[in-house]
Amino acid sequence: MKLRTAKYVVKEGFINTYRNVLMSLASMGVVAASLVILGFFWIITVNINHNTKFLKDQPEMQVFCNPEMDGHQIGMLEWTIGRDKRIKEYEVVDKKQAFEEAKEMLGDDKDVLEGLDESIMPVSFIIKLNNSADYEDVVERYKNYPGVDSVRYSRKAIDFINRILRGLQIGSTFLITILVVIAVFIISNTIKLTVFARRKEINIMKYIGATDWFVRLPFIVEGIIIGLIGALVSFATLYIIYNIGGGWVESDFLMVNLVGMNDVGFQLIFMSCLLGALVGASGSIISIRKYLRV
Repeated sequence: MKLRTAKYVVKEGFINTYRNVLMSLASMGVVAASLVILGFFWIITVNINHNTKFLKDQPEMQVFCNPEMDGHQIGMLEWTIGRDKRIKEYEVVDKKQAFEEAKEMLGDDKDVLEGLDESIMPVSFIIKLNNSADYEDVVERYKNYPGVDSVRYSRKAIDFINRILRGLQIGSTFLITILVVIAVFIISNTIKLTVFARRKEINIMKYIGATDWFVRLPFIVEGIIIGLIGALVSFATLYIIYNIGGGWVESDFLMVNLVGMNDVGFQLIFMSCLLGALVGASGSIISIRKYLRV
């Protein structure tokens, strides 16, 4: 494509967008709303995956003793665990090790432990089972053991989170599909106004030998402009919401570790702009198709 032709195509695309400013704004709003919902579900999915990976790094099962249990009681519990045929192997986490892990987990908030020592921490046993199907029986066995405070089984939590994740993916895919169809429909109708107003000009251009793509490109550029502006609006909206809401979530839920916007921002804006441009171009191609049959 010649430089002069490219300039003409881009210029006409911007002019067409301005000619129908109200419909263009409506189209941008629909694209932005669709991409905000898409981005919202995508960010939730990324954070669930991130925290699921953290859970997967945790022990398969961990038995926590009461901090006041003495050495003899802990020894008896260890003897019982060692003789349990359902348990493949185990590891003892003493008070000092548990205290260091707590400080590491708290990170910048480790000051809350200032003035305390490892005596407040419970001894725990990290357990791996021979067969994960036995987890309910094992949990029930050691949950009721004298001196045991709690039994954590991370695989059950991971399975639950994975079910939520699958539900979110199915629901978001269905909702996003509907919104994309609506966005394409509105953009195509916006561009139809411009095409209808210029139908005689288009017919003349076709009669004197203009190719379909020469006629079509300015309208495709118009659709892409609408899609890209909608994408930028959606990204700005998500950026503000995530920075405000993310800080609130992390302050109220210490165990939740959110992915930073700097880590996902580039992917989010790239995905938004790509989808916005594709939706806009699709709407343009649909709207002008019948006017090229001369």
